[in-house]
Amino acid sequence: MNQRYVLITGAHGELGRIVTSYLAERGWTVIAWPQSLVDVSDSHATEQAFATIMHPLHAVVHLVGGIVAGRPIEEMTDSDFDAMIGLNLRTTFNVLRYSIPLLRSTKGAIVTIAAMAAHRPSPLKSLYAASKAGVVALTQAAAEECRQSGVRAVCISPGIINTPSNQSWSSEEERRSWIQPEYIAEVIQQYIDPQSTQTGTVIQLDNDETQ
Repeated sequence: MNQRYVLITGAHGELGRIVTSYLAERGWTVIAWPQSLVDVSDSHATEQAFATIMHPLHAVVHLVGGIVAGRPIEEMTDSDFDAMIGLNLRTTFNVLRYSIPLLRSTKGAIVTIAAMAAHRPSPLKSLYAASKAGVVALTQAAAEECRQSGVRAVCISPGIINTPSNQSWSSEEERRSWIQPEYIAEVIQQYIDPQSTQTGTVIQLDNDETQ
């Protein structure tokens, strides 16, 4: 088997650590970028980091993101808006624009992470939902732009993920229907596989449908 290189942003996060381990165990050579090392919300830093990649890149998995929630729209601030757009949408924009040129030679794949909130917004998560909806649209636009070059782009929209941070505010009953990080890693592996032809796909992983 030829060596396959995958770049993972947010590789040291709760989901990132599991995805990194999962792909490495299945033969991928992982280029791991923790957000503390490569700030992909910063265009210049992202461009510089991509310029250091010396190997052919076969896949990019963009896991950086976050949430500001818990207040109604009228109580959200400019800082809240900037935080959600910066962390969720701007990081996706930066990763897409600097990874696409590198993926053309390998006809590689990009996976981004949105959220079910992008499709079914709920109260007190307005800016999170809006920024994740932007991730969906941007990924689909990238897929259309890249069809002729063979670069594929797909977006995964999970429900609540069963991570330690989410466990801290939930009950055991609530967690029974949550998405396991390992399941997301499995889905990612399916879509970055060189044999996959899927592009422009949005994979909605609702909590009640993955058990």
